[in-house]
Amino acid sequence: MTQIKGIGKISLNTEPLTSKINKRNPAFAQRIEAAIKDVNKKQHIADDSIENVIKGEMGIHEGMMAIGKASTSLKILAQVRNKVMSAYSEVMRMQV
Repeated sequence: MTQIKGIGKISLNTEPLTSKINKRNPAFAQRIEAAIKDVNKKQHIADDSIENVIKGEMGIHEGMMAIGKASTSLKILAQVRNKVMSAYSEVMRMQV
């Protein structure tokens, strides 16, 4: 009778980290970066419009519209961040 040999060590992480990094899709990171830059630009436009309303160079309704756009875009970005963090937490709680 022959002896049964044990199973070797099995690892799910057989791929080196450098090749994992090279295969990443940068599209998501680029979209998030573009969204943050867009929100920042709208915030600057809102700040400038407030100054222009105070100086009398712009109507109050135009200034309020710029502030509303900036506020809405910031709220949407915050909700996206909350959803991403929630999804990340859910993935980290998964048992492998």
